Amino acid sequence: MKNMHRFALGAALALTPLALTLGCDRKADQAEAAKAEDLVRKVTEAEKAEGQVKQAAQAQAQALGQAGMQPNAPGPQGVQLTEAQRGLLEKRVKEEKDNGTASLIQEILDRDKQIKDLESRVARLKAELPKPQIATEKDNHFALAVRFLKAKGIGEDKAKTLAAKANLMEELQPGWQVYHQYFNGTYLTTVTQGKADISPSEFVKGQRIALERERDDTRAIAHGLADEVDSLVAQRVKIEEEISALRTEKNTLQSQVGELTNLSGAQKAKLNSMHYLIGARKQLEQDGVIVVPVFTKDRMGPKATVAKFDKDLLLEGNGNPEVVIRASELGVKKISKISVIPGSLEKDKHYSIAYAEDKSSATVKILDSERLKNDRVVFAVAD
Repeated sequence: MKNMHRFALGAALALTPLALTLGCDRKADQAEAAKAEDLVRKVTEAEKAEGQVKQAAQAQAQALGQAGMQPNAPGPQGVQLTEAQRGLLEKRVKEEKDNGTASLIQEILDRDKQIKDLESRVARLKAELPKPQIATEKDNHFALAVRFLKAKGIGEDKAKTLAAKANLMEELQPGWQVYHQYFNGTYLTTVTQGKADISPSEFVKGQRIALERERDDTRAIAHGLADEVDSLVAQRVKIEEEISALRTEKNTLQSQVGELTNLSGAQKAKLNSMHYLIGARKQLEQDGVIVVPVFTKDRMGPKATVAKFDKDLLLEGNGNPEVVIRASELGVKKISKISVIPGSLEKDKHYSIAYAEDKSSATVKILDSERLKNDRVVFAVAD
């Protein structure tokens, strides 16, 4: 069911190279529609022009190699000719007797101008667009949207309402560019490929194909079950066993319906909770969950994935919620110190720590619930 939910959120994205979604608190008027169309057009043109630059740069690098020249540096900028190189090639075109070589050199000169024109166009289009956020492995579209709207001076409840109305991407891939705009009560967002290996539309298409394959497999299983039922009809002695199995399946399906009914409530609770991980500081560092620099504060490591934060602390309507950490649960005799990561969280402002007299336990009290909602925190314990 989770896969089906993800597909429903992303299905519209597979229809276009970009994903444009709107969240608004009233029906969009003509001005809002024009603003949305303008954002899509500019982002689409910029992405297309960047793709053309890459293709032209690859062709130019190959042509330069055939002409006995090497690019100045890796990337599109590296294949652009200097004034001295351009002058030398123009002279060679005039003096070259081999028509094939002359044609290749002229092609290099023409493509150099094309690359410069395309890069100017990309720069012009990007100057007219809002600066995108570059998605990381830890980002999710809803949280980015709420954070953007709150930065615009919108209250958190309204920000969440606007973001919830938008058809956001269920998953963001590292390197994707996330554009945001807020216009006359309307929230606009679009996601492009950026420097990622896969585009949003390709990602959603892959999800759809996987779901269709799952659906086909389910149908095949269903056909197999139908054949089995036909066989069981001829074997009366097993009828009661099949009835029991069908009743169990019915109960399972009813349970799933109940789970779906509670899904929205569970998601809301997730957004209003702090997700945390408790572990020994040395082990967390060895596992790559945290990084312990020499001169700066501890920070999250490359292995601090979402799946590791399996404990939730509900913050909304819970006063100053607490996390109790016991030395015995970590296999140590006492707790000398607890480091809270990320280091941007400030002691006695966002949280406080009280140690038991015998250091057998410690209580972390949350002082700023709003700061820690839907955030991930590591409690690194030193013995």
